[in-house]
Amino acid sequence: MKLLIAKLILCSGVLCFGVGAQAQSSPKPAAPTHKASTVAGRTECVQPVGLCVTVPSSWQRLGDVFEGLGFVVSESRPGPGVDPATWPQITVAAMDVPEKKDGGGAPSLDSLVDTVLTPGGSFTSETLQRTRLLLNGNEAEIVRIREHDEGSKTDVIEAVALIVGDDGLVYSIALRCPPQDFTRLEPIFQKTVHSWRVKPPAPESQSTQDSEKK
Repeated sequence: MKLLIAKLILCSGVLCFGVGAQAQSSPKPAAPTHKASTVAGRTECVQPVGLCVTVPSSWQRLGDVFEGLGFVVSESRPGPGVDPATWPQITVAAMDVPEKKDGGGAPSLDSLVDTVLTPGGSFTSETLQRTRLLLNGNEAEIVRIREHDEGSKTDVIEAVALIVGDDGLVYSIALRCPPQDFTRLEPIFQKTVHSWRVKPPAPESQSTQDSEKK
Protein backbone atom coordinates (compact mmCIF):
# COMPACT_ATOMS: atom_id res chain seq x y z
CA MET A 1 0.00 0.00 0.00
CA LYS A 2 3.03 2.26 -0.42
CA LEU A 3 1.86 4.84 -2.93
CA LEU A 4 3.20 8.08 -4.34
CA ILE A 5 1.52 10.74 -2.27
CA ALA A 6 0.96 13.26 -5.06
CA LYS A 7 -0.77 10.61 -7.16
CA LEU A 8 -2.92 9.50 -4.25
CA ILE A 9 -4.04 12.87 -2.96
CA LEU A 10 -4.64 14.88 -6.10
CA CYS A 11 -7.25 13.57 -8.52
CA SER A 12 -6.54 15.72 -11.56
CA GLY A 13 -9.30 14.80 -13.95
CA VAL A 14 -8.88 11.76 -16.15
CA LEU A 15 -7.94 9.14 -13.53
CA CYS A 16 -10.85 9.62 -11.17
CA PHE A 17 -13.44 10.43 -13.77
CA GLY A 18 -12.40 7.45 -15.89
CA VAL A 19 -13.03 5.16 -12.93
CA GLY A 20 -16.31 6.88 -12.21
CA ALA A 21 -17.55 6.40 -15.74
CA GLN A 22 -16.99 2.67 -15.44
CA ALA A 23 -18.51 2.41 -11.98
CA GLN A 24 -21.82 4.05 -12.88
CA SER A 25 -23.15 3.98 -16.39
CA SER A 26 -26.69 5.32 -15.94
CA PRO A 27 -26.78 9.14 -15.90
CA LYS A 28 -28.79 10.99 -13.29
CA PRO A 29 -30.22 14.51 -13.40
CA ALA A 30 -28.16 17.31 -11.94
CA ALA A 31 -28.63 17.91 -8.24
CA PRO A 32 -30.57 21.07 -7.35
CA THR A 33 -28.64 23.92 -5.81
CA HIS A 34 -29.19 24.46 -2.08
CA LYS A 35 -27.59 26.58 0.57
CA ALA A 36 -24.93 24.59 2.41
CA SER A 37 -26.79 24.88 5.72
CA THR A 38 -29.83 23.07 4.29
CA VAL A 39 -28.03 20.28 2.42
CA ALA A 40 -28.95 16.84 3.75
CA GLY A 41 -26.04 14.46 4.19
CA ARG A 42 -25.27 10.77 4.03
CA THR A 43 -22.31 8.66 5.10
CA GLU A 44 -19.79 7.30 2.59
CA CYS A 45 -16.86 5.11 3.63
CA VAL A 46 -13.55 3.70 2.45
CA GLN A 47 -14.40 0.22 3.68
CA PRO A 48 -10.90 -1.38 3.89
CA VAL A 49 -9.73 1.18 6.48
CA GLY A 50 -13.04 2.28 8.00
CA LEU A 51 -12.64 5.91 6.91
CA CYS A 52 -16.06 7.59 6.75
CA VAL A 53 -17.24 11.12 5.92
CA THR A 54 -20.53 12.91 5.40
CA VAL A 55 -21.30 14.04 1.85
CA PRO A 56 -24.43 15.72 0.41
CA SER A 57 -27.22 13.19 -0.12
CA SER A 58 -27.82 14.40 -3.67
CA TRP A 59 -24.19 13.90 -4.76
CA GLN A 60 -23.37 10.73 -6.71
CA ARG A 61 -20.69 8.23 -5.78
CA LEU A 62 -18.86 7.74 -9.06
CA GLY A 63 -16.78 4.80 -7.91
CA ASP A 64 -13.72 3.64 -6.01
CA VAL A 65 -10.19 4.82 -6.83
CA PHE A 66 -6.64 4.00 -5.74
CA GLU A 67 -7.28 0.24 -5.60
CA GLY A 68 -10.19 0.60 -3.20
CA LEU A 69 -8.45 3.01 -0.81
CA GLY A 70 -10.54 5.97 -1.92
CA PHE A 71 -13.71 7.07 -3.66
CA VAL A 72 -15.07 10.02 -5.64
CA VAL A 73 -18.42 11.76 -5.28
CA SER A 74 -19.69 14.35 -7.75
CA GLU A 75 -22.36 17.02 -7.59
CA SER A 76 -23.87 15.89 -10.88
CA ARG A 77 -23.13 13.95 -14.02
CA PRO A 78 -22.95 16.33 -17.02
CA GLY A 79 -24.35 15.57 -20.42
CA PRO A 80 -22.47 14.64 -23.60
CA GLY A 81 -19.75 17.02 -24.69
CA VAL A 82 -19.08 18.43 -21.21
CA ASP A 83 -15.44 18.32 -20.08
CA PRO A 84 -15.20 15.96 -17.05
CA ALA A 85 -12.60 18.30 -15.53
CA THR A 86 -15.42 20.80 -14.90
CA TRP A 87 -17.36 18.44 -12.62
CA PRO A 88 -17.33 19.58 -8.99
CA GLN A 89 -16.02 16.54 -7.12
CA ILE A 90 -14.78 15.42 -3.73
CA THR A 91 -12.16 12.68 -3.48
CA VAL A 92 -11.62 10.87 -0.16
CA ALA A 93 -8.63 8.56 0.31
CA ALA A 94 -6.37 6.86 2.85
CA MET A 95 -2.65 6.27 2.43
CA ASP A 96 0.20 4.47 4.09
CA VAL A 97 2.92 7.10 3.82
CA PRO A 98 6.30 5.82 2.60
CA GLU A 99 9.27 6.47 4.85
CA LYS A 100 11.99 8.93 3.88
CA LYS A 101 14.68 7.59 1.59
CA ASP A 102 17.32 8.29 4.23
CA GLY A 103 15.51 6.03 6.71
CA GLY A 104 14.50 8.94 8.91
CA GLY A 105 10.94 7.77 9.41
CA ALA A 106 7.72 9.10 7.92
CA PRO A 107 7.74 12.60 6.37
CA SER A 108 6.19 15.45 8.34
CA LEU A 109 2.75 16.83 7.61
CA ASP A 110 4.33 20.00 6.23
CA SER A 111 6.45 18.01 3.79
CA LEU A 112 3.39 16.07 2.62
CA VAL A 113 1.59 19.33 1.93
CA ASP A 114 4.65 20.61 0.08
CA THR A 115 4.33 17.57 -2.18
CA VAL A 116 0.73 18.49 -2.90
CA LEU A 117 1.88 21.97 -3.88
CA THR A 118 4.26 20.60 -6.51
CA PRO A 119 2.43 20.66 -9.87
CA GLY A 120 2.97 18.06 -12.55
CA GLY A 121 2.52 17.75 -16.27
CA SER A 122 1.17 20.87 -17.97
CA PHE A 123 -0.18 22.30 -14.69
CA THR A 124 1.05 25.37 -12.88
CA SER A 125 -0.28 26.22 -9.44
CA GLU A 126 -0.66 29.13 -7.04
CA THR A 127 -1.08 28.60 -3.30
CA LEU A 128 -4.04 30.66 -2.08
CA GLN A 129 -4.28 29.55 1.55
CA ARG A 130 -2.63 27.12 3.95
CA THR A 131 -4.04 26.43 7.42
CA ARG A 132 -2.95 24.17 10.32
CA LEU A 133 -5.66 22.90 12.67
CA LEU A 134 -6.90 20.00 14.78
CA LEU A 135 -9.72 17.85 13.42
CA ASN A 136 -11.35 15.63 16.04
CA GLY A 137 -8.12 15.91 18.01
CA ASN A 138 -5.86 14.93 15.08
CA GLU A 139 -3.22 17.11 13.46
CA ALA A 140 -4.33 18.36 10.06
CA GLU A 141 -3.56 20.90 7.38
CA ILE A 142 -5.79 22.36 4.69
CA VAL A 143 -4.27 23.88 1.57
CA ARG A 144 -6.13 25.67 -1.20
CA ILE A 145 -4.52 26.07 -4.61
CA ARG A 146 -5.47 27.41 -8.00
CA GLU A 147 -4.28 25.22 -10.87
CA HIS A 148 -3.88 26.34 -14.46
CA ASP A 149 -3.70 23.80 -17.26
CA GLU A 150 -1.47 25.24 -19.98
CA GLY A 151 -2.82 22.70 -22.45
CA SER A 152 -6.54 23.47 -22.13
CA LYS A 153 -6.09 27.02 -20.78
CA THR A 154 -8.53 26.27 -17.96
CA ASP A 155 -8.32 26.93 -14.22
CA VAL A 156 -9.58 24.87 -11.28
CA ILE A 157 -9.55 25.35 -7.53
CA GLU A 158 -8.44 22.44 -5.37
CA ALA A 159 -8.80 22.41 -1.59
CA VAL A 160 -7.04 19.49 0.09
CA ALA A 161 -7.21 18.45 3.75
CA LEU A 162 -4.52 16.09 5.06
CA ILE A 163 -5.24 14.46 8.42
CA VAL A 164 -2.72 12.42 10.40
CA GLY A 165 -4.49 9.37 11.84
CA ASP A 166 -3.69 7.58 15.10
CA ASP A 167 -3.19 4.37 13.11
CA GLY A 168 -0.16 5.54 11.13
CA LEU A 169 -2.20 6.40 8.05
CA VAL A 170 -2.78 9.82 6.53
CA TYR A 171 -6.26 10.68 5.24
CA SER A 172 -6.97 13.12 2.44
CA ILE A 173 -10.17 14.90 1.48
CA ALA A 174 -10.01 17.02 -1.68
CA LEU A 175 -12.53 19.30 -3.36
CA ARG A 176 -11.91 20.09 -7.02
CA CYS A 177 -14.11 22.55 -8.90
CA PRO A 178 -14.12 25.50 -11.31
CA PRO A 179 -13.17 28.80 -9.61
CA GLN A 180 -16.67 30.23 -9.97
CA ASP A 181 -18.11 27.34 -7.90
CA PHE A 182 -15.68 27.39 -5.00
CA THR A 183 -17.45 29.94 -2.77
CA ARG A 184 -20.67 27.93 -3.05
CA LEU A 185 -19.02 24.56 -2.44
CA GLU A 186 -16.48 25.43 0.26
CA PRO A 187 -19.04 25.04 3.12
CA ILE A 188 -19.81 21.53 1.81
CA PHE A 189 -16.08 20.73 1.72
CA GLN A 190 -15.62 22.03 5.27
CA LYS A 191 -18.57 19.98 6.51
CA THR A 192 -17.14 16.84 4.88
CA VAL A 193 -13.67 17.49 6.33
CA HIS A 194 -14.96 18.04 9.88
CA SER A 195 -17.13 14.93 9.67
CA TRP A 196 -14.21 12.52 9.07
CA ARG A 197 -13.95 9.54 11.42
CA VAL A 198 -12.42 6.08 11.42
CA LYS A 199 -14.61 3.16 12.42
CA PRO A 200 -12.77 0.10 13.75
CA PRO A 201 -13.35 -3.07 11.68
CA ALA A 202 -16.25 -5.15 12.89
CA PRO A 203 -15.08 -8.10 15.06
CA GLU A 204 -15.19 -11.50 13.45
CA SER A 205 -18.12 -13.63 14.47
CA GLN A 206 -17.52 -16.54 16.84
CA SER A 207 -18.47 -19.01 14.15
CA THR A 208 -15.81 -17.58 11.82
CA GLN A 209 -13.17 -17.78 14.52
CA ASP A 210 -14.11 -21.37 15.34
CA SER A 211 -13.93 -22.26 11.64
CA GLU A 212 -10.44 -20.81 11.34
CA LYS A 213 -9.27 -22.79 14.37
CA LYS A 214 -10.35 -26.00 12.68
